[in-house]
Amino acid sequence: MIDINIYKKRRDRLVKALGNAVAILKGAPEQTRTNDTEYPYRQDSDLFYLTGYTEPGAACIIDPNNKEHPFSIFVLPRDPKKEVWTGWRMSFEETEKAYGCDRALDIAEFDATTLAAMKTATKVYTNLNHDKEHQHKVLDQLRAVRSEVQRSGGGPEGLESIGAIVHGMRILKDDHELTLMQKAADISVDAHVKAMQACKPHMTEYQIQAIMESHFVFEGASGPAYTSIVGGGDNATVLHYIKNRDKLQDGDLLLIDAAAEYDMYAADITRTFPINGKFSDAQKEMYAVVLNAQKAVIEAAKPGVSYQSLHDLDLKLLVEGMVEIGLLEGTPDQIIKDNAYQDYFMHKTGHWLGLDVHDMGKYMVAGNSIQLEPGMVFTVEPGIYVNSRSDAPERFRGIGIRIEDNILITADGNINMTAGAPKEIEEIEKLMSGN
Repeated sequence: MIDINIYKKRRDRLVKALGNAVAILKGAPEQTRTNDTEYPYRQDSDLFYLTGYTEPGAACIIDPNNKEHPFSIFVLPRDPKKEVWTGWRMSFEETEKAYGCDRALDIAEFDATTLAAMKTATKVYTNLNHDKEHQHKVLDQLRAVRSEVQRSGGGPEGLESIGAIVHGMRILKDDHELTLMQKAADISVDAHVKAMQACKPHMTEYQIQAIMESHFVFEGASGPAYTSIVGGGDNATVLHYIKNRDKLQDGDLLLIDAAAEYDMYAADITRTFPINGKFSDAQKEMYAVVLNAQKAVIEAAKPGVSYQSLHDLDLKLLVEGMVEIGLLEGTPDQIIKDNAYQDYFMHKTGHWLGLDVHDMGKYMVAGNSIQLEPGMVFTVEPGIYVNSRSDAPERFRGIGIRIEDNILITADGNINMTAGAPKEIEEIEKLMSGN
């Protein structure tokens, strides 16, 4: 059973922000994999955040103007013949009790109820996500309502994303969310340890992937929070490499960007380590640059610090390190000014983390970088990528390194939620040697 009070508090905050507007949210559509089979279902993050509802075929209306039924959930009705194939459904009465809604209705009533709610609203908020059919339908409904009530001067003034309100709420995690995120992080940390312990030359990337993802599920996660990246050698220089089919070669590094999703909440960890258990000198040089930058950024992360300043620090240290080891030539300031580092470091230092692995929330407000606050969770993930086709010094070619942790801002600093995954050179080599 879910704790309905958690979701009620969120809806209460939303209602205060809505005023006389209405929130009309549609659940994520099921996605066909092939013919008559679907991908595993995952609920729309915003609808889940406000309701806790995870089943397909759902929608909700949060309407401050409806004093009798301000919170309605729309669900698939009971259908014993279909339930034999797809699982048992709650009755409307059971749904009301389990999710604390004022009424639960057949999803077939959603469109008519939406039109009625729009007529008394000053504005309509909805989830503008990848469900294009829903977006087009809401726009059509909005036009129909405005046409009907325009002579009376009523009706909604416009349509806006629910994210304009909810994503600002989601960026600050409550205790319930942090408990789930720490569980996802702990499962993921253990999986990275198991991968390091198991890794040997001539294994395949997919075998390492299998070790990790089976651990996710064994420990109660729904599976990976995103498509796992398991790239050996030159594959590690491809930022979103997901084929994971190649054989692991002695002397190469293995970059793993993989983590679990637990009760809808994501972890996001990257570790890079030698396939044979021992870093080469060139690998050590580059790895030390990335690790030094990552540790400095994590240390600097605290309340009141601007998010952009962390990236600026990361970039400065990475460029200085690349100059020091001979990967780049010139002065660090000029290299940064000319963007001459982008062949080797081409992404931001991190991103928000939560219900989505790249979680919702602004990075800039009124042209200024957002400042860190307690309850924010984000990744710190510097990297250097030198592919085999590069004109870099030969000893660095074919080396890709990224180190990523999940950082929670607290009142007096931060907590590294994924600190248990080894990342010091000596620590990794000791673990992989079996000592």
